[in-house]
Amino acid sequence: MNSPFTTLGQHFGLPHREPFLFISELVAIDPRQRGTGIWRVTGSEDFFRGHFPGNPVIPGVLLGESLAQLAGLVAFGSSASGHSSTSAVFQSARLARIDIKLPRAVVPPAHVQLEATVTRTLDGLVMFDVRATVGGEPVAVGSLVLAIAGNAAAALETAVSAKLADNCEDAV
Repeated sequence: MNSPFTTLGQHFGLPHREPFLFISELVAIDPRQRGTGIWRVTGSEDFFRGHFPGNPVIPGVLLGESLAQLAGLVAFGSSASGHSSTSAVFQSARLARIDIKLPRAVVPPAHVQLEATVTRTLDGLVMFDVRATVGGEPVAVGSLVLAIAGNAAAALETAVSAKLADNCEDAV
């Protein structure tokens, strides 16, 4: 069964597919700046069979992965209606660092609201502030870094730097 995001993921060139997609809906994206999404967890996901059987809890590493997937879409996506990325570009990226706190466990069913905001770029690294909430309560808060290799790094850093500069000028 294809989720709506499977098509969206293919549209943007995201290399992930079921069962390793942890975004159900892309709510908004401001390319190379910020994005929001939702991960709908029903409780029927296969990983619950072995993770606290009978007392299901979403693994924190999967919350981190869902935030990393959203960050990838923010870094490489152009808009929710058009795309600028290819699988080859996504293949040049990897999660280099993640530092999140998990203040509350998440049990199914849950709609996990995801947020990722670019904070800076540096030599092929794109840094994000990330946050996941359920019912307005934080369940994952922190930062992550995507490492981008090759020509994609230079192009992305130029685009992100221009966006951040525009934001600074707008704030003045």
